Amino acid sequence: MKNPPGYGSIVDLGKNRRRPIAVRVPNGTKFNRQGKEIISYKYIGYFERTSEGKKAAKVLLAQYNSGAPVEAVKKVNDCPTFKEMADEWLKKHLERTAIKNGKASAQLKHSYQAAILKCSPIHGKKIDRIKFQDVQDIADSISEMSDSTVRNVKIVLFDTFDYARKQKYITENFINDVEFMYKKKESKIHSSFERNEVELLWEHTDDANIQIILVMIYTGMRIEELLSMRTENVHIDEQYMVGGVKTSAGKNRIIPIADKILPFVKKLYSADSTYLLSRNRKRMSRVLFVNTVWDPVMEMLGMKHLPHDTRYTCASMMDRAGVNENCKKKILGHAGDGVTNKVYVEKDLKDLTEAINMI
Repeated sequence: MKNPPGYGSIVDLGKNRRRPIAVRVPNGTKFNRQGKEIISYKYIGYFERTSEGKKAAKVLLAQYNSGAPVEAVKKVNDCPTFKEMADEWLKKHLERTAIKNGKASAQLKHSYQAAILKCSPIHGKKIDRIKFQDVQDIADSISEMSDSTVRNVKIVLFDTFDYARKQKYITENFINDVEFMYKKKESKIHSSFERNEVELLWEHTDDANIQIILVMIYTGMRIEELLSMRTENVHIDEQYMVGGVKTSAGKNRIIPIADKILPFVKKLYSADSTYLLSRNRKRMSRVLFVNTVWDPVMEMLGMKHLPHDTRYTCASMMDRAGVNENCKKKILGHAGDGVTNKVYVEKDLKDLTEAINMI
């Protein structure tokens, strides 16, 4: 049966098109080259040349003519880039997670944002123009990274391509054909943060937990030293703390506050709290610290470290910066006597502050 005048029509745009079945409706008039007034059309949808596609085209045309709202569609060649598609997928994913769990954690968001960043070689490519080897190259480039990092990248890639498939931008999701591998590192109790990992921490200093970890790295404090640090021993104006545990050399030592982390220490400091790092004005336990500060950051950034690794990192960074060996030992509490009077503080503080500011 022929459609009534002004109803619109379904047309086949020909070969070499991924979605050749188009739905068009009258949109005023225009003049052709011969000066004859003809009907102008606007296209409201494109579909594959299948029975399902043709059926969906008829439904769309009927909806349009019934007055039902019809979402504006993109032109057949207006395909988004991988970055655009990934950002759209992440937004939808976080919305669904919030509905399901009541909220979407900041850690989840940051983890997937970091994974998207690792796919930067294909950010600007149209999603339907990305080839298998483009993605395999990305998988190969992260093969030395942690299991969680590789897993997050694979999730982002698979779900983004699957979202594009559902949106009819592509017909196949080939991500499961890509080989994602990682090398299991030799088992070690402690390992320093790599330079790129420290840089990644600095890229996320809007996160309060990451600020705390950076304080640990740039002071070399053990986890117990940080948790037991009393506010009365934190001297913001003079940029140092007095504290330490474990050995006679480490106890009651000067801990200089580097310029880089001074804003973070100021943020932690509260004269109303007994401890620098506290919850509800009480000393934070080691278990609470690991569960609410350390583990969430490691999961968010795809890292595998123990809290004591910050101390190793501080020592390594001082080595690379050429810090005087005596200053390094005093900062870490490996040598020297404890702080017993103000004269000692004034004598050593300048040297130690200059040393820690070298990293």
